[in-house]
Amino acid sequence: MVSSDRQQQTYAQLQQLARPLVLDCPDMRQMARETALTILAKYGHPHLDPDQVYLNRFETAQSSPHTFSGWAHHDAPVQSFTLPQLVMHRFDVNDQDNADLLNYRAGFYSEGSGASVFDERNEIPLAPSDVLTDFWAIDFSTQFQQRIEAFWQQHAGTYRILAKVHFLGAVLEACEADAKSELARRALQVARALVGPISWPPTLEQLHQEILPVPEYRLCSFDIGGHLASDILRVRMQDGYQLLYIPGEVEPLQLFATERDLYWWVLNTSNHADNRSRFMSHFPLASQTDKHDSVGLNHMLDLLFYNWGSERHACLNQLDSVITTDAFNTLRDNARQRMFDDAHIALRSNAELRKQLWIGYLSAFSQIASPMSAVDWPIALAVVGAGLMQVGLHIDQAITGRTTAERQAGVIAAVIGAIATLFDAVALASLLKAAGQDLEALGVGENAPVEPEDELAPATATEIQTWVPASARQTEQSTLLEPFMANIVIEGEAGSGALENIYTQAGNHYVLIDQAPYQVRWVGQMQSWIIVDPANPYSFYRNVPVRFDAGQWHPYPRPGLKGGMLARKWLNLWGRTAPNPALAELPPSPYEVPVELRPALENAALSGNLHALSGAHVDLIPGAEAAFETFRRLRDKLAAEASGYLATHTPRARPTLPELLPQASPKQIIRAAYAQADGLVIGESHSQLGSKRFLIDNMAQLSKARVKVLYLEHFMTEFNQADLDAFNRTGQMPANLRTYVQAQDFGHATDAGCRYTFEKVLASAREYGIRLQAIDCLASYRQAWNDLPPSHARQKMMNYFAHLIIEADQANRGPARWVALVGNTHSNTFEGVAGISELQGAIGLRIEDIPVDQVGGIGIDPGLTVIESDLSMQSVRGDLRLQVPITHDELPARDLETCLRNTGDFTFKSVAGQPNLIHRGHDGTLKHTPIRQQGDRLQINKPDWPWVSGRPLRDLVELRATLERAGLRYRRT
Repeated sequence: MVSSDRQQQTYAQLQQLARPLVLDCPDMRQMARETALTILAKYGHPHLDPDQVYLNRFETAQSSPHTFSGWAHHDAPVQSFTLPQLVMHRFDVNDQDNADLLNYRAGFYSEGSGASVFDERNEIPLAPSDVLTDFWAIDFSTQFQQRIEAFWQQHAGTYRILAKVHFLGAVLEACEADAKSELARRALQVARALVGPISWPPTLEQLHQEILPVPEYRLCSFDIGGHLASDILRVRMQDGYQLLYIPGEVEPLQLFATERDLYWWVLNTSNHADNRSRFMSHFPLASQTDKHDSVGLNHMLDLLFYNWGSERHACLNQLDSVITTDAFNTLRDNARQRMFDDAHIALRSNAELRKQLWIGYLSAFSQIASPMSAVDWPIALAVVGAGLMQVGLHIDQAITGRTTAERQAGVIAAVIGAIATLFDAVALASLLKAAGQDLEALGVGENAPVEPEDELAPATATEIQTWVPASARQTEQSTLLEPFMANIVIEGEAGSGALENIYTQAGNHYVLIDQAPYQVRWVGQMQSWIIVDPANPYSFYRNVPVRFDAGQWHPYPRPGLKGGMLARKWLNLWGRTAPNPALAELPPSPYEVPVELRPALENAALSGNLHALSGAHVDLIPGAEAAFETFRRLRDKLAAEASGYLATHTPRARPTLPELLPQASPKQIIRAAYAQADGLVIGESHSQLGSKRFLIDNMAQLSKARVKVLYLEHFMTEFNQADLDAFNRTGQMPANLRTYVQAQDFGHATDAGCRYTFEKVLASAREYGIRLQAIDCLASYRQAWNDLPPSHARQKMMNYFAHLIIEADQANRGPARWVALVGNTHSNTFEGVAGISELQGAIGLRIEDIPVDQVGGIGIDPGLTVIESDLSMQSVRGDLRLQVPITHDELPARDLETCLRNTGDFTFKSVAGQPNLIHRGHDGTLKHTPIRQQGDRLQINKPDWPWVSGRPLRDLVELRATLERAGLRYRRT
């Protein structure tokens, strides 16, 4: 809420600065699209959408008098690019040398790899050889460099101002979350040191001011093994505390009391493929490649894990450079330099990739996938409030899914949202006013979080055995080294000088330990030789640093892993989750099946045996029919009393709906909704994915907004809640719960790709500390009737029962913010039946999927009318509607040869009971790679893919995401 004319003026001025900055920010994909449009216009096709023009490459061709090229193709293409993608990727070296064959084996078509015939019906009359010639004349690299230079000449000052705004907004959010936390206290101190004395919110003049760091707050770079982060600021305080500012993250401010805490945070921020990819985005692309004897960032992160139980690692902040200039000048200058450097690497990589026959196939994640994806999305925008997480886009969707106009609208909305944070923190503004802008006078920092004693206690041997991979445990030397022994006979003498005591054979280096050979690589940042896996020598995921002492090579010790020294909380690095305390029991409901009858009804309840429940089939097991009769009495009782209650209840006052820009980010939606109400009811069509994606992708934002409970349709208090409670408490999903939720996903045909499922919703909620609570019971959920049920019985029964559960939960376990996931006939009033949002005084948000090439957004819900199979029509309407562009995995079942047509296509399939990764290789054949279970993790052994080989992954979803980040394409079979 902007409270004064001066503040309104500043707010408006900042908004005016934001729009042109975003519109002018160099966008490689848009520039490639503009180039493609120019080419199409030159050859008489100005009406064509470049994203619907495909260059397809084939292995065979048939002569045809009906086509522009003179050739037709009746097989699937081995390679397919849209025209903008081709502008960025260019043709390969064989095309340059054999331009006369290019028009024979390639052509432009209106369909890509999904078609089976390519002839005059889908051909676009455009010769690939002509486009190849045009590419040489265009000089795309120079054009892009010129665009970057023009951007910084015009917007350098604006960028710096908005970077400062985003930082101050992060400080205010920390204070708003917990004004008396240690983080809030120290963030305010750092803000004063970096920004100087300002009003809250600051004036435009104050934002323009340049402030040199004060000695008490040492402003430093952040590096790992000498690889400098481009947009992370580190402030070291005199008492040893360190504050990191990481723009673009859900929690951009991180406070560490010790070096060990910082080390622990880095490990936990890079222990999975997804979070490591996000973490690495804060570093320039140049850091991701090996140089001479220095290893790239991805390898460096692997090396940090060897000593994971120790106080610190020598390669963490190895440079420890002091920044003596204004902090926001530094962020601006770093962003400018990175934009040039990243573009140089990406475009230079394109030139090098011309030598490859298939440039979309990536042999190393860090060398090719990152440059193209990172440059295509303007990474620099994260510093001003428009990182991918703020805008609500995944990197693949940012590249291929949405129009440029929508991307820009989403970025503008995110930047304006960052500005609004600085002017909209009402609670903090009143606190600052009352305290004379000095929170320390109110005792800020006195409520520092205290970790439970159990988490600080030493881990037991059994716990270490359960959670820690064998390669990461403290073991005897022989056990540690056994998997690394090389199958080679050492010949000749050891080297001298830099290779002293090192044996060299066939270009590889080895050491002898107890007369056994081990392959090693030198890591300059550590000034140490590292034993590597001889089957996967270009990966450091499994490694043992060694030193030469007293005439022998020895592994470096791991003192932090000795018995009694490893705190239980450190096991969380390997997948353990801290247990939550048990909660007070809710009072029994008169509509729930009595405890003693539940065993007799459990199978029918969980499987949905409506014939048995309704009485159409009689259960002959002694005593069972009495239990079914009890269910039917409870069903009738709930139906009657729900109808009576809803007919006479007095509606609660409805919250004011937030005013949101159509392209508001998920963060803005969540903040705005909970500013008006403590509850948010998400209405969905159960088979659609957007609602589940919204929850899964934004569970961290919901947690940050202090949401504590997720209320769930489909889950019954009598038959599922005990398992949900166990999952809430331990973080381990009981087998019965997993079976049930997977049956829900199968029954509703949610996501064949396993990205956005009910199971993932549950797991994500537990990961971020959001409790799961069922709001159905057997009587409300299983609509088992012999005769026609009462009108809208399901809506009435479930809504009423959910109302009772939510009220009881909030009363017995303390009031808390909550979110509910229900069908869209339950979220708001439907056919005259009050929805959960009306019964609870919450906001109803209906989320619907739309095709990925359409423009989504949020606004007042206009409603949706559906024609049923009996030709009746039903309408649903929420308070707000969010449309989510999303890709569904909808390919029908096909044989693998047909499904995996293009190089780099992959899928998962069980072969003789063994899960396999199957992909189309360079040579055109299908490659089978077994997926092996290692404890509760999966891994594949594929040495030619060092970026994934041997790495433990949580599930197939993470394996799929890792492969897709490396440029491969998942196909459903």
